[in-house]
Amino acid sequence: MRSLKEAIETLLSFKPDDYMITNLYLRLDAEDRENRKYLRSFKDLVKMQKEYLDKRGLKGEVWKSVEEDFKKMEEFLSEPENLKGCRGIAIFSSSARGIFEVVKLPYVYRSRLIISHNPLLREIASIDEELGRIGVLLIDRKHVRFFLMDLEGATEVLDFMEPIATRAHKFHSGGGMLKGAEGTMKFSMPQRVGGPNMVQHAFGEYRFHMRIKEEKHRLFKLASDALMEAWKESKFDKLVIGSDREDIEEIENHLHTYLKERLIGYIRVNPSHVEELELKEKVFDLLIQKSREEEKALIRELEELQGKGLAVNGTSKVLEQLYAGNVRVLLVPEDFHKPGYVCENSHLPLLTPNCPTDEKAYEVPDVVEEIIEMALEERVRVKVLFLEETKKKVDGLACLMRFAL
Repeated sequence: MRSLKEAIETLLSFKPDDYMITNLYLRLDAEDRENRKYLRSFKDLVKMQKEYLDKRGLKGEVWKSVEEDFKKMEEFLSEPENLKGCRGIAIFSSSARGIFEVVKLPYVYRSRLIISHNPLLREIASIDEELGRIGVLLIDRKHVRFFLMDLEGATEVLDFMEPIATRAHKFHSGGGMLKGAEGTMKFSMPQRVGGPNMVQHAFGEYRFHMRIKEEKHRLFKLASDALMEAWKESKFDKLVIGSDREDIEEIENHLHTYLKERLIGYIRVNPSHVEELELKEKVFDLLIQKSREEEKALIRELEELQGKGLAVNGTSKVLEQLYAGNVRVLLVPEDFHKPGYVCENSHLPLLTPNCPTDEKAYEVPDVVEEIIEMALEERVRVKVLFLEETKKKVDGLACLMRFAL
């Protein structure tokens, strides 16, 4: 598979002429991979598209190219090796023009299949903007690693061992590493008729624990300083910290304000043995957790702003605001689908076959896909709702508005 940059450049140079391009965005989360559910989802999307494409009266060679696109996509998706290392995938195909490009993604908004005259790349651009660049700091007792993650993958930037972070053996062994503590640990063995044996640890235990504490804060300070230098050079947007230490959150006491503002959470990993694929999965899990929390916050904001005229709930109302360029955040329940229409030239999504101009409207199996595309074109943030408690609060579609009417 080619790099993201190469794929995008090829797609941007696509000139449709009389032919069309097939755009697929497919979810590949754990539940979608179970029993290859994603393949059934793709076949259902193809079946729906074929029913509606028949009504559009496509030319024979155009229709043949689209059918070949469907076949190539199914063959690609049928091979599990092709789907490793991602939770969503975008495929663009125009068989007549010799184009077949694949882009692996950390997520997609939802599974959708659209046949159009131009490649629909806005969702990739939007996901890239939302994801940004993520700095991942991994730290254990004496090992520090730093990765940069973006849409194309994870790259290790820093890997070092803190040279002074070597611990003496346990305090009760009286090791020579505990300087100044030799001979201070006394063992008193009373008579059998007395109380139970007692071990007086004296200053050895105290110095041992103080050494551990000092060692921890020295390592955290060193890691924080290295992280700050990495931020100056790379300017990452989000920060994730990973460790198998129970006290890892104490590192926040050493983080610069700029870094704390970017910290989104912690993941549990073994820094010395983690592989890139496992690291990406852990980070994606954390992002999903944060996304679900944001869902609830956006629904609370929706309910609050409705009373102020800054939000609407209902598909037709949302479309009115979208036409007016007044949508700031579009809320889309993950399982909401609705047949509709699209104007042939302006590509306006409609609930009825009446275009505002004299152009012809054609029928589509799911107008929500077209609404999402229009929203992305207008730089609207699209938020797909997955939680049942949030989906119940939305009547079809809902949106937060830029200004009150």
